[in-house]
Amino acid sequence: MTKTKKQLGQFFTEPVIAEFMAKLAITEKTQTLLDPAAGMGILIEKANDISQNIKIECFEIDKKMIGKYKKNIKFNTIINNEDYLYSENKLYDSIICNPPYNKFQEIKGKKDLIELFEKKYDIRLSGYTNYYIYFLIKSLNEMSKNGKCIYIIPYEFMNAKYGEIVKKYFIKSHKLEKIIKFNSQIKLFDDAVTTSCIICFNNKYNEYVDFINVDSLEDFDDICVNKYDNVGINRYLYSELNFKEKWLKYFKNQKKIYKNLICLKDYAKVKRGIATGNNNFFNLNLDMIKKFKLSKDVCIPCVTKAADIKKMIITKNYFDELLSKGKKMYVFDGRNKTTSGDNKYIEYGESLNVNKSYLNSHRFPWYGIEDKKPAPIWISVFSRNNLKIIRNELMIKNLTTFHGVYPLINDEESINIFYCYLLTPLAQKILRLNKRECGEGLDKFEPNDLNNAMILDLNIINQNDKNEILEIYETLKNKNLIEIEKLEFIFSKYV
Repeated sequence: MTKTKKQLGQFFTEPVIAEFMAKLAITEKTQTLLDPAAGMGILIEKANDISQNIKIECFEIDKKMIGKYKKNIKFNTIINNEDYLYSENKLYDSIICNPPYNKFQEIKGKKDLIELFEKKYDIRLSGYTNYYIYFLIKSLNEMSKNGKCIYIIPYEFMNAKYGEIVKKYFIKSHKLEKIIKFNSQIKLFDDAVTTSCIICFNNKYNEYVDFINVDSLEDFDDICVNKYDNVGINRYLYSELNFKEKWLKYFKNQKKIYKNLICLKDYAKVKRGIATGNNNFFNLNLDMIKKFKLSKDVCIPCVTKAADIKKMIITKNYFDELLSKGKKMYVFDGRNKTTSGDNKYIEYGESLNVNKSYLNSHRFPWYGIEDKKPAPIWISVFSRNNLKIIRNELMIKNLTTFHGVYPLINDEESINIFYCYLLTPLAQKILRLNKRECGEGLDKFEPNDLNNAMILDLNIINQNDKNEILEIYETLKNKNLIEIEKLEFIFSKYV
């Protein structure tokens, strides 16, 4: 079966980006150049535009792509139809690459690859490491004495847990020169929503790393000559870098220093929602329940889509309103089956091979959902502007479209005060210091991003302010957004 571009992790470099990368990679001393994932050869083409006297070698595993490469590239190069990661190590003056972006789940022979890299490069990569990191690590070990290595990659590794060992490797080597981060609004690839950076290495012992923000592609020419008047740049000594920290913070301008903050996990625990394995089968509305004659026992009240929730607080009246609009507000849990209708629905799922999907085939019984307690507060996984924060008064369940927040102090007043705090721009600004950027302005939080984020210590709020916050909370059921300004004023007094 022919693999798709997505399966091969192929996202092709725009010419303006390729030209910029070539200018960064090539110097007067460059005699040899490598592209470990050539694609159609745009990086090679731009490199040749700069200098026609370079010996060029590249790798490409996709035979069809090699055919396109040979049509595009009219000058002599060496192209190898083999997997770069398993090729013999050689040294090059310049290495330039837009590597495959496969996620860790798609890496074949991952265990062997991890063992190989530990043996050859003295780095034990996590099993969650994305494919492009393997390419980059190998290339860093193939720079000649004065070599340079320029990669364009997603910058999510800087904030991800698996990236800690990678950042530690960079710090130990002192070869990292600068990271050029593109504004997440800049779309660099037509067929991929991804945040991107150009990461630059040289085979020297660097004393510092430049973290550069690019808001416009027009800034490229200045950066090529180390002119940073029109871009945001922060310079950090290697001794200031911490591989355990999220490196996106190094790109930010100096922020206000907040006081009275604690780690969110000291006040609450954040957990992901329920993963069904097949939402089309497990998510139910009233029409489906009637059609299949399902019992109440198997129909568990649950929010299945964040986009369905327009109000700030889930009450019984709002739940019924959503049901009347045909929204899927139940999730099927076949563990509670009692009627022939329940059994027939399970058989229907098996006829659709729902039981054979990866998640369901590893769950027993396959038609039962995860046993997660309802969370009193939900936080949206993805957001573009404000985070969607929902107060779950009805205490129903939620799927992975929301993360569940479980306060350690489990009384209603404390939960409502915490919820009101999370609604404020102040709280969300502090939380977003721990976010992940997915491209095109889309932000994401994993549960531990939130668990390790900072919040105001709500225990220091005086009783008068608590009473006022609780009065404001009651007005939020009517989605009175004006009241959030009052909440902002109250909480801001403490930071």
